[in-house]
Amino acid sequence: MLYSNKNRKRYNMENLKDKNNGNYIKDINPYEKYKKIDNSVISFYMQYNHLKNIYRQGWLKVRIGIEHKDKCESVAEHSFSMALLAITIIEKYNLNYDTLKCIKMCIIHELGEIYAGDYTPFDKITKEEKHLNEKEAIQKVLKPLDFDNDFIDLWEEFEEGLTKEAKFVKNLDQLEFLLQAAAYEFDTSSFKRTLSKIDDIYCKEVVDDLINLTKNNKKPNVIG
Repeated sequence: MLYSNKNRKRYNMENLKDKNNGNYIKDINPYEKYKKIDNSVISFYMQYNHLKNIYRQGWLKVRIGIEHKDKCESVAEHSFSMALLAITIIEKYNLNYDTLKCIKMCIIHELGEIYAGDYTPFDKITKEEKHLNEKEAIQKVLKPLDFDNDFIDLWEEFEEGLTKEAKFVKNLDQLEFLLQAAAYEFDTSSFKRTLSKIDDIYCKEVVDDLINLTKNNKKPNVIG
């Protein structure tokens, strides 16, 4: 790891205390005050509100550095940006996707991180463990809801990545990362692993222009 745990404060939602996943998060947690509320809408909101407080750990720990945490995007900002990308690309190219389904998938796909935290490829955890931790977390998030919903089904669909919408949203997940890299003024051609995961022709068109746009930018300390 390229960061120090020395004197680090933790303000965590239960499972964020996992020894393999020491997340840096903001000193804000409204759910701890309101978690006994009976209204399911308020309870749900106060839980997913916490995604605004969880930094995207890969950027903060590895690439831009802890000293830039005030400028680091949150998990909620990542999900919001993906949802807007879905709308933009679907409408720009008049794609035959279920737009609402894609938007919901973009917003829901990180809900488990409320309790499980934001794992990075540098954390000591297997894909199977990550999936299990996030599934248990998202089930906990959704437990207070007293109305029928398709949230867990959409999360599973995204995780499996078999439907055309899930494949598209997985591409958006990688594309948003590259766009954020450009926002941090990195050379996006450096992120080979991310680039290799993008196979949607419309997302690739955006990536090609993005690479040309950022070719004179700085290189990241860690390539990925």
